[in-house]
Amino acid sequence: MPKSSGKYVYSASATTHRVAVIDTSSLRIDVIDAGRTPTAVAPMIPANDQSGAVAVLSHGSDQVALIRTPPSSGSEVRLVDITADANQLAVSPDGRMVIAYHDVDIKPELPPSSDQELSVVLADDPERTYAFSVGAHPRDVVFNAASSRAYVTTDDGVNVLDLDSLDGMDKPPLVVVTEETGLDPTTVEVQIAAEANLAIARVQDEKMLLATDLASGSQFRVDLPGYPTDVDIADDGSFVIATVPGKTRSRIIELRLPATSPDDVREFEVAGGEYVGVTALAPSGDAMLLYTTVDPWAEDDDADDHPDPRKRMTIARRVGRDWADFISLYTEIPIRAVGIAPDSGNAILLHDEAPDLNPAAPWPYTLLDLRAQVPLKKLQHVEAKPSSFLFTPDGDRSVVLVRDDALGVQRADLIDLGNFIVANVPLGSPPEGAGYVGATDKIFISQAHRSGRLSFIDDTGAIETATGFELNDSIKD
Repeated sequence: MPKSSGKYVYSASATTHRVAVIDTSSLRIDVIDAGRTPTAVAPMIPANDQSGAVAVLSHGSDQVALIRTPPSSGSEVRLVDITADANQLAVSPDGRMVIAYHDVDIKPELPPSSDQELSVVLADDPERTYAFSVGAHPRDVVFNAASSRAYVTTDDGVNVLDLDSLDGMDKPPLVVVTEETGLDPTTVEVQIAAEANLAIARVQDEKMLLATDLASGSQFRVDLPGYPTDVDIADDGSFVIATVPGKTRSRIIELRLPATSPDDVREFEVAGGEYVGVTALAPSGDAMLLYTTVDPWAEDDDADDHPDPRKRMTIARRVGRDWADFISLYTEIPIRAVGIAPDSGNAILLHDEAPDLNPAAPWPYTLLDLRAQVPLKKLQHVEAKPSSFLFTPDGDRSVVLVRDDALGVQRADLIDLGNFIVANVPLGSPPEGAGYVGATDKIFISQAHRSGRLSFIDDTGAIETATGFELNDSIKD
């Protein structure tokens, strides 16, 4: 998937072994060599918004290409050797560290050697590259905001990398984040609260959460009234929400971080006896959307006596310290996924297929206003299953990608989140993913095309397309 940095979009081609650098202000394209089989692209911090900087993983040559693009000249490329078989990159918030590792969730098959080696590349001093071994099957790397620590989540626990003391580190310390070792890792979910230096663990069939201090290893257990089905950490890292569903009542449990005493735990009952099992927490931390993807009564003899909870949702808002303002809404069709805009003002709900509701356009999604006291929800019908969606950082616009190769459906729905008006944007090829370029305020859509195709939509809805850049023969439409 292409990524943006500054005013540029960078698209890697594993077949041509090159990276296309696209200036989104002019659609000028430069194609550069970047090692063998470049795959993952990760934005770094550019010198300014007219420059660009990315790290590209060159899987075939076990290298990271550090690419910097000044505003008025060609890109500069520096190739850095790394440990073998990495398939993912993580860049620190300050842009000075790039970690290359093997993410088991991307490719479960083990590499020929090991999936437990990672490399830390110093972006401004690539001669200083560090290699470390971590726990089995790493699946995520998280940094704290100060870029002083990196946390590597593995099947064995969490490795902690002190990024200010790499010279003295042989093996990063491994912290166990469950009460007992030897658990089946598929039964454990671990999330990192980086600012609190904590790991939050949920274990299948356990009525509790466990908060582990990743510096001392000390643990704080939170006993729950039922089995938690979802755990969310607030964007600012100040609290955790656990969702505990129940047929008679569902509850949300708030754990204030850094979680040192029982006073940090508060329980709130979801009003109206609603059955909820999933929480989508707004980035602002003062609202959440509660819903479920399962019907617990489906197999019961009295199933007809209970409305399908998958067709309902609840908006919860914070009042003071409490979650006290609950609004339940009917959705018509079961919800399968939810996304909330960065400004926390609106949400998009993707639904299950509903051919009985609209045979010609059986895949609906809902636009939902989260701020209004009486929320507006607008149901939008499309011919094919929406594959993904994107919000602009200011929350003003969104784009939903709609694709069905068998039906020849290939388009994007461009949404004005101020008035929920949807404009259909036809595409020349099937959409694969979307991104945003802050410097030029453009949404870009990557498409499946043998020689590369990207379309750019500006804030007026005007669209431009670049085709053929993977073959270094770009055509601007």
